Amino acid sequence: MIPLLETVALVVLAVAALVALRVARHQVTRLEAVDFVRIAFASRLAQGEAMDDLVAQVVESLRYAFALDAVELWLADDGSLRLLAGAPPRPEPPASRRLSGSPPSVTGGVPVSGAAWARDGLPSLLDGSSAAVRVAPIWQFGRLLGVIVAAREARGWRLAGEVDATLEELAREVGYALNKARQDAVLQQTLIRLRHQADDLLASRARIVHAADSERRRIERDLHDGAQQYLVALGVKARLIHELIDRDPARTRRTSLELAGDVERAIEALRDLARGIYPMQLGSSGLGAALAEACRRAGVATELDVSVVARHPVEVEAAVYFCCAEALQNAAKHAGPDAVATVRVWEETGCLRFEVADSGTGFGAGGRRGDGLANMSDRMGAVGGELEVESAPGRGTRVRGRVPLTAPVAVPDA
Repeated sequence: MIPLLETVALVVLAVAALVALRVARHQVTRLEAVDFVRIAFASRLAQGEAMDDLVAQVVESLRYAFALDAVELWLADDGSLRLLAGAPPRPEPPASRRLSGSPPSVTGGVPVSGAAWARDGLPSLLDGSSAAVRVAPIWQFGRLLGVIVAAREARGWRLAGEVDATLEELAREVGYALNKARQDAVLQQTLIRLRHQADDLLASRARIVHAADSERRRIERDLHDGAQQYLVALGVKARLIHELIDRDPARTRRTSLELAGDVERAIEALRDLARGIYPMQLGSSGLGAALAEACRRAGVATELDVSVVARHPVEVEAAVYFCCAEALQNAAKHAGPDAVATVRVWEETGCLRFEVADSGTGFGAGGRRGDGLANMSDRMGAVGGELEVESAPGRGTRVRGRVPLTAPVAVPDA
């Protein structure tokens, strides 16, 4: 009898040892699944491995460790969920699933829930499955980044006790990695945008230097060909009058009258030159008066509407004035003989805004965008403003600009 009892005891001990060994192996496998995410996942992601490949290994490890029928990881984006990885993989990737309303908040320290939670917040994930389901939301800073869904038919009643702790760990670590990946993507986009802005700034500075050099050469040429010629003529006639004043009084009177006319023309030439550099009326009377004069001199019929009362910094008023003048010049050159232009300047939401529109021929994508538009854009950029140009063939051209304003400045009377 005793040997029989000993045999039974040995069998029981063997079975218990085998069960313990299997349990230990399952525990080791489960720990490996957690360790893969906690240790390997983050480091391998930081080393540049593709997120899709790493997540595929995560769900496959989880499925194997807990003998699950299916494990899927879905990412949340703009109110939708899309499948990132699944084990086993689906024959055809499903379409994105819309979230039904706001997903339930994770409360009471229970970040892993069952089918009831999924049916309430994410019913499209279940697809009518009768398997036991555990859903681990991936949260970071109150934002739902995704969900991990685990399903098993056999021994489904044990699923929560077996996988919840691991799913919670996985969801937390994957959440850290996803959040970091998204922040890295945003940072990369910001860096690219800053590089583009830096390139634009360098190009703008080069254009400004070139424009300044060209403007200096223009002023020199205009002085030489215009005002200087009048002044030379004035000197010649002044000496002639001195020589003729006693010998030929009649000719002296005629030369004196010519001299007076030459003086008027020299003054007008200097005014025209100064107007091209900085309009006197802009400094003394403001945008309304300066733009009214620009509209009168424009080679296109123009209507003006300026509702700006306060004065603003010189560089702001000059930028708006010269952009409007350049836009009018472009309209005179390209809009056509029957075109009509309108100029509007107004204040709105802390900005000084302007718009120059014409009813002319317009241009399409890739059409005329010469130095004039580049100069206007540079002027706006120099004062922290923005420029927008709209045009289409047969529909005219519309140039809009805005400059952020500080407090208006007081300008003394001239």
